[in-house]
Amino acid sequence: MNKSAALRQFSDEYGLLKEGEKSNFSRIVNKLFQVNFITKRKPGDTNDYRFIVAYKAAFESFFALSDFTLNIMREDEVVYIENDNYFNHMRLRKTESILILVIRILYQRKMDLITLDEDVEIYLHEIHSELTRIGYLDHKRITKDKLKPALTFLRNYNIIDYIDRGLHDDARIKIYPTILYVTNMDSIKEIIQKLEGYVEGGSDDDEETDED
Repeated sequence: MNKSAALRQFSDEYGLLKEGEKSNFSRIVNKLFQVNFITKRKPGDTNDYRFIVAYKAAFESFFALSDFTLNIMREDEVVYIENDNYFNHMRLRKTESILILVIRILYQRKMDLITLDEDVEIYLHEIHSELTRIGYLDHKRITKDKLKPALTFLRNYNIIDYIDRGLHDDARIKIYPTILYVTNMDSIKEIIQKLEGYVEGGSDDDEETDED
């Protein structure tokens, strides 16, 4: 959609909204700019997801004017935006990148065992076990002072959710389907290959990596 068409569409669609809906529209736009991902699976985001779907044309045209593409993945109940010029990429610390990749592996493994209506949940010890299995930890643990900010980072972007502040082994972590659109990989094999690259490159948690 070119800018002229986007402007016409936005003017038409936005003009049909009531004042309360316009306020809701603005709030959700800012939310997407902040967290990038919204999923119906997250209780607090359910209504926002439905609002975006209901007023898809208004959101699409607005983001087109801002050089963003709005993606509505109905099969996974996920909405996210991406910059058309590949700006706004984040530089992640290695701990964050490693966790994203491991959580993606665990998510796929759990998805093979549950129904479509169930949420995917794992325990913290499963993350450590998987990291040990691939040779990243060598039977050690990621220290809590590195693990907590990495998990908080993923929670802030609606990728996971957890409650246990003590980060005990039995802490339950809910994985949202947004993880499917963070890794930008087509198969588990590619994810494992990338993890092996991190293992071969060492485990300096302060190193930053480029991610979408």
